[in-house]
Amino acid sequence: MAIVDEVAGSLLIEVCLACILYGVTTLQMFMYYQNFSEDSRFLKGVVGTVWGLETLHTALCMELVYTYTITHFGDFEFLGNIYWGAGASILVGVIISAVVHAFYIRRVWIMSSGSIPITAFITILALCRLGCGIGSFALSLEITEWSPFRANVSPLVTIALGLGCAAAVDVLVALTLSYYIQHGRGKWESGSQESDSRIDTILIYAVNTGAITALASILSVILFATQKQSLVFLGLVEIQSKLYANSLLGSLNVRAAGRDKPGNLPQFSTFEFSSRPRPPRPPQFRSPVSPDFTVPQVAVHQQTVVMHDNGEVDAYSENSMKGELV
Repeated sequence: MAIVDEVAGSLLIEVCLACILYGVTTLQMFMYYQNFSEDSRFLKGVVGTVWGLETLHTALCMELVYTYTITHFGDFEFLGNIYWGAGASILVGVIISAVVHAFYIRRVWIMSSGSIPITAFITILALCRLGCGIGSFALSLEITEWSPFRANVSPLVTIALGLGCAAAVDVLVALTLSYYIQHGRGKWESGSQESDSRIDTILIYAVNTGAITALASILSVILFATQKQSLVFLGLVEIQSKLYANSLLGSLNVRAAGRDKPGNLPQFSTFEFSSRPRPPRPPQFRSPVSPDFTVPQVAVHQQTVVMHDNGEVDAYSENSMKGELV
């Protein structure tokens, strides 16, 4: 039974973790559609597509583990075969990462004001990742056993190059977005501590998400090359696609942290002042006693700054009379 622990044990645990992350993805999707109903149909379609692919990917992961551990229980020879579900789940994961990379490349294009060299370089790396992922899937159909698959040079090249390009894209996107957000800080912030905190939150999130997915790519390559008798690398690759999906949805939902709720606006009340003693009573509005008396009024100036997903910043100002002071 030791061979079962080595080959399928780690894969089972990692698929369970991937299923937990799928639950987080579903929660984030629900929060997005609830809080950002005004977003464009294109953006809503991207979110729905990623969640649909994640659902398919999760089903393939569960089917893969079920086949290895239940359907072929006790069949030690089958553990050495590459089941088609493994290649299919990797292919769907590669498509998910490609969609997320395309979303972030679009953001880089907008934030860099259409910088062709930066955007083109990151796009080439993302396409290389997509091509290598498809190549790995094709090799898994051609080489149907794990031992020759991992001993062959071609799978090692496609996996190492593909995951290396994925890590490079993640790091470059995080650094580029951080640079342009920091560079544009003076245009967006009002100088208040709250504005600084919101921008710092966005910066930290951009760096951390890129670092986590890049680290997962690097660890997958190392485990594929060193752990020859285990499928731990495969489980980590499955987890990586969940990290990509949560990264995209988290970058959209983090915008809710900067929203001002109408119920949080300050409320103003007015009080009556008189020289005659009166019994205490609740504050209330009253009309002036003399028609020549000028009623002072409280004017409220409210300004709302909205940063759209496409990088545009809109400012809205509103003057309103909140009440009268008698």
